[in-house]
Amino acid sequence: MSVSALTHRKRTAARKPYVAGAAVLAALLASTACGAGSADTPKGAAAPVAEASTGEAVAMAGQGAQRMPSRVAALTWNICGIASACPNRGEGQTEQIEEIAEIVKADSGYAVVLLQETCAVHSKLLKKKLGKSWVVRHRDGLTMGTKDRTFPCEAGVAVAMKKLPGSTFVKGPDGRLGWDVTFTRTRGLEHVDGKADRPRTQYTTQGAACLQDKGNKILACSSHFVPGSVKNATKIQNLSLGDLRQTTVDWQKGGYRTIVGGDFNIDVKAKNLPVVGLKRMSGMYRGNFEADSDNNGATHGKRKIDYIFFSDRGWKLRGGGVRKTSGKLSDHRMLTAAVTVRPL
Repeated sequence: MSVSALTHRKRTAARKPYVAGAAVLAALLASTACGAGSADTPKGAAAPVAEASTGEAVAMAGQGAQRMPSRVAALTWNICGIASACPNRGEGQTEQIEEIAEIVKADSGYAVVLLQETCAVHSKLLKKKLGKSWVVRHRDGLTMGTKDRTFPCEAGVAVAMKKLPGSTFVKGPDGRLGWDVTFTRTRGLEHVDGKADRPRTQYTTQGAACLQDKGNKILACSSHFVPGSVKNATKIQNLSLGDLRQTTVDWQKGGYRTIVGGDFNIDVKAKNLPVVGLKRMSGMYRGNFEADSDNNGATHGKRKIDYIFFSDRGWKLRGGGVRKTSGKLSDHRMLTAAVTVRPL
């Protein structure tokens, strides 16, 4: 990585004081086996450095969390649920979920799990394996440029949150806990199937799955941006990132801690292009810090395209990085991190 890129990352890793806004305006329109070990320093990792659109108002945030633990851990993993290029193919392959369950059980600090390329069967099994002390929200993806043609596994995402002391989870418009965010800024850019020779439509298919713990003032969201092979990929990725960042801004202004991440398909380790990647990602470092702020860990081959961002508000980084998993369960590496809980 170039010197300028490293300087940028070190600068953006610094913590800045945060002034809370009055109310939150966020989206709620329907629209090697690691074994035991903590997320602070995952085995095999480099040592870490010390469907809603935006608009509809939600309830005013309260005065902060109650009885929060002092340490919280999170992980994100593109489990490659069904794509033909992945080691384990088909909806019947669930070894990835078994792996996650073992990791979470080995470290009681885990409170957030973000998954991408997950089929509904994976999310259901995750809920079963994690047990009644967890809440899981699954979002089926849609085929690009279509209104209701599902693309359930490659574009499917899920978010899981642990029921902490004082937790109260909020239901979405569909009556289930959590809701699906839709990134509306991509309107007019999507071609059917993402192909240049197919019609361009006004449909918006990109988004995230989110859970809101109102009792502890935590919002967590998982997202999977389009790959570089689709038409208008760079624009769609940038606008998706902008919508996701705006979601964090709105909730943080309302007094919430946020944890968001997933597979963004934006590479900050690309050969000769690290500054470009960092420039595209730079907005997320305003008001947030990254799980692996030293940027050592490639998560997909030699590429760094998977992320976890914590709000500056309410969290302080303890450590994080890429974690090895058993065998070849996915073409992505797991990213984990732990934070210290700070007063809101």
